Amino acid sequence: MPDTALRMAVTAGEAMRRTSWITVGPLLALALLSGCRESSVSPIEAPALAVPAPVSLAPAERPSLWLTGTLPDSTAADFTVGPWGGVYYAGNHAVVFPAQSICDPATSGYGAEKWDAPCSPLQSPIRIHAEVRRKNGTTWVDFSPSLRFAPSTNPSRWVWMVMYTPEAIGATGDLSRFNILWSNQIGGTMVDETPTDSSLRTYVDTWTGVSLRRIKHFSGYGSASGRSCDPQTQQCDDSNGGAGTPTP
Repeated sequence: MPDTALRMAVTAGEAMRRTSWITVGPLLALALLSGCRESSVSPIEAPALAVPAPVSLAPAERPSLWLTGTLPDSTAADFTVGPWGGVYYAGNHAVVFPAQSICDPATSGYGAEKWDAPCSPLQSPIRIHAEVRRKNGTTWVDFSPSLRFAPSTNPSRWVWMVMYTPEAIGATGDLSRFNILWSNQIGGTMVDETPTDSSLRTYVDTWTGVSLRRIKHFSGYGSASGRSCDPQTQQCDDSNGGAGTPTP
């Protein structure tokens, strides 16, 4: 993909209290970013783990990004997200916010029991800080402040996490090593959220080396394959920080 790929503007902001997630990398194409207030939405129940799947099985409304992986594994990013949403980058990774997708933290509450509760969307810009690290073979992105996102059954209104996972290029068979899992802090226990909600499954693009999944809230996410690599030689550096998924 050419380096002249479209990239949406990002407004710098100040660091805030921690919440994890990733943001960074050039963008080639972006699915429609739209959103409205939603009424209460029930969780999508999954009878078993929804294992990572090829991106061809992802909802058609998913974002389509191209990430170069040319930035350091250890970095930080500050950006301001308005009610109009957008694409924001941290290290070699990105977060896609549809319009009206961030719940107002002053009134929405935060916690697992709240993920699918209706909320009032934030109507003013909010500053977000992201820390990207590579630790114990896993790439992590940690965000602050803690936020949750407006529930919806429409994938075009979901917030998506997109990670650069170059080892996925040409991968076949089991894609579980590219899974993007939740953690409450860098280096913390990683949790697969799909047993109770299959919409949180990770999708893997084995052509571009990008993994993505829906996220319902901000704190941290990680993947063992979210490392930095030389785009010419595909040599990957495991020595320091980043954001990604752990190898099972």
